[in-house]
Amino acid sequence: MAEELKAANPPAKAVDTVTFILDGQSITVPKGTSVLEASLNNNIHVPSFCWHPKLKSVGACRMCYVEIEKMPKLMVSCSTEATNGMVVHTNSDLVKRGRKAVLEFTLINHPLDCPTCDKGGECDLQDLTFAHGYDDSRFEFQKYRFTEEGKQSTFDDLRIGPEIVLNRNRCILCFKCVRANKEAFGEYDLGAYERGNITEINAAPGEQVDNPFSGNLVEICPVGALTNTDWRYKIRVWLTEQVPSICPFTSSGSNILFYKERQQNQIYRVTSRRNDLIDDGWLADVTRYGYQIATSEDRLQSPLIKKNGKQAPATWDEAVTLVAKKFKEIAENKGGVCLGALAAPSLDNAALHSLNKLMRHNFQSNNVDFRGEYRMLPKIGDTVYAALASRPFKIADIDTSDVVVVFGSDLHKEHPNEYLRIRKAKQFNRSRVFFINPLATKAADIADAELIYAVGGDELALNALALAGIELGLSDDGKLKGKLGTANFAETALASGIDAGELKLVAKAIAEGRKITFICGELITRSSARENISAAVCNLNKLFGIENKGQIGVLARHANSAGAARLGLLPELSDNLKSELNNLWGKTPEAPGLSTDAMFSVMKKGELNGYLIVGANPMMLYPDRQFVQDAFKALDFLVVADLYETETTALADVVFPLSSWAEYNGHYVNLEGRVQFAEAAIKPKFESKPAHEIVSLIASKFGRPLFGSASEMQAEITNLLKSATVTAWPNDYLQVTISPESRPLDYPVPLMVGDDPHHVGHLTEKSISLSNFVSEAYMEMSPDLAAKHKISSGDQIRVESETGKIIVKAKISSVLDSDTVFIPRNFSATPVNCLLSRKRRTDWVRLSKVQG
Repeated sequence: MAEELKAANPPAKAVDTVTFILDGQSITVPKGTSVLEASLNNNIHVPSFCWHPKLKSVGACRMCYVEIEKMPKLMVSCSTEATNGMVVHTNSDLVKRGRKAVLEFTLINHPLDCPTCDKGGECDLQDLTFAHGYDDSRFEFQKYRFTEEGKQSTFDDLRIGPEIVLNRNRCILCFKCVRANKEAFGEYDLGAYERGNITEINAAPGEQVDNPFSGNLVEICPVGALTNTDWRYKIRVWLTEQVPSICPFTSSGSNILFYKERQQNQIYRVTSRRNDLIDDGWLADVTRYGYQIATSEDRLQSPLIKKNGKQAPATWDEAVTLVAKKFKEIAENKGGVCLGALAAPSLDNAALHSLNKLMRHNFQSNNVDFRGEYRMLPKIGDTVYAALASRPFKIADIDTSDVVVVFGSDLHKEHPNEYLRIRKAKQFNRSRVFFINPLATKAADIADAELIYAVGGDELALNALALAGIELGLSDDGKLKGKLGTANFAETALASGIDAGELKLVAKAIAEGRKITFICGELITRSSARENISAAVCNLNKLFGIENKGQIGVLARHANSAGAARLGLLPELSDNLKSELNNLWGKTPEAPGLSTDAMFSVMKKGELNGYLIVGANPMMLYPDRQFVQDAFKALDFLVVADLYETETTALADVVFPLSSWAEYNGHYVNLEGRVQFAEAAIKPKFESKPAHEIVSLIASKFGRPLFGSASEMQAEITNLLKSATVTAWPNDYLQVTISPESRPLDYPVPLMVGDDPHHVGHLTEKSISLSNFVSEAYMEMSPDLAAKHKISSGDQIRVESETGKIIVKAKISSVLDSDTVFIPRNFSATPVNCLLSRKRRTDWVRLSKVQG
């Protein structure tokens, strides 16, 4: 097998190049480069409407004409490949005449409504008409008009989605939107209908354009044919300023631009700021419209203090003084071990580091964590999961991987950018793609094979894949089989629920692949069995040599999860990190720290008395609502900082209004470990303050300021991030224990809980635009399961578990095909986490239709 693999993986060939003359210059480019791309890469402007760097060229608009010697006519440069010896002119008289003719033809039916068009000031047609066209027209006949039945108006505004308004008369039929929707996003809710000059772009019959990437269609439209209500008629683009920032909702850290107006201290929209290493210029809708959580008038406006059982407005000095006093009393009378903190993993580096120093240095407590959404997790340290989570990973390397495997992730919801990267690899690199999950996912629409394993059988699925590799001839030196719960391939495949042939297909692809990307997702991260699952992944890596020819790892989930881990916001530190913190602060506490779950446990026993939560909402997101509520009721003193009133702030003794990421400068670490800067777009709303300022105020009132200056704080953060290391893989194959979890009686249906594609966490329901897409919880189920329970879409369904019950509407899925149901956790009106048990690996529910 080793010789076969060597033959299947010959050395990569050198890149072939071609040399040609472009406007008198000798240009050398990789073979396959179009004349348009070669021109743009050499700072030679060639205009276009339909070309896009991330889409296949179609030559629809003809605006990119160039003259090529020995060619009988002008050529469309976006679809003409550069060849050796070619002589190209991009600005000859013939080319100029051709471009004017194209513009004149484009404007035949285009309405002259620039003063009322939202695209004014950033319209490609407007700009190119001024640069290349005429200022009048030879045509005098009536322009063709699309109108709604019974209406005769140029303003044919047609709402085709929750956010998108279509004006068909402005459309120039470049087909960018339809192509992007299909090629880049894998969506088919927008199409081109009819032919010739009556062709129209419109939503698919009976559908609306509501996919999770729909905002990109508006952004790439070169004219005002597609606009969105988020921005429409609110302000002219030339009255705004652009401020660079990043997305706080995904771990990729997509690069964005805020459009803001200084005097009104208002953000009006977000657009992409293309970074090919991270986002390719595409934004998920949650990134595009999520900024609205910063601009809402429903934000917390001032600090609150509980007096006589009710929260009342207070001054900052009153609130901070009370917190410092109470925490100091607890620390001095009972010890720092009776204090704890929880940080949101979307906070910036300054906030995370400040909170860590407050707890460990000032209060002498190791009870600090950022994992507020996961079950009973093992402590972090030199564990197998730590080795997996610390692997180096590059988003852009997905593009050139010839084999991509996604395990345990609903990628479409968890990591939308990486989903688009995999689509790109499939489209342009013909990569082989495989998804291995306990339920069918939308992202697998691009997969060569989607392997669905039994819920809770994560290790079995991985072991079966390893045994498939051994069956194909990969040597395990006789060591691996003895480490698995069962060493028989056929039996393991049957127990996992995956077809043996499909397992061999994936194993063969991994074994023969030149460059592999193996992605592990949230099902590992949040599982109480993640050490065991990680051991199975490590065995796969050792058997197949995955990392030696690519990358493997579990992707950080939130905007700064990677930063939180590197900065040490964990109860148990690695030896390296502990040494670094000791060097910075003199010493760290010796008493073992408690994880989030452990802190809640000791709260209930009265052994943890003060708790500080910054930006997190465990009452809504922790997988055992009653457990958290009981813990907080037993707690002496709870302090919460957040943007809005939440289920958690409602229980707090002191509440601080938190500034959003758009209101202060901050640094974030994305899933690659890349540090990125988000610039403040507006001043803090109301009396809110950034998290690091709140923490620093508490420290100062406590009598021990955290830092002498901002530069001192930044130097500490920089040193910690530089010291981040990759935990070594285990040397040998690891034991993987198979311990099936019994299903509770009377609860036959497995439940999956996660984010809706248009939401993340507990704040995005405050965004009006995102709520236009989805504003309430639902229960997604397969058609077969719905038929079994005689449920129709829209029916009110009672969902019950051992720990609680809720009522939600049914949604019949076009993706799910098993008996598993999915419910989003993003809506405060539906406490989904009351159905979950922190002690269970898999949650089970029963369903019943609400009558009447």
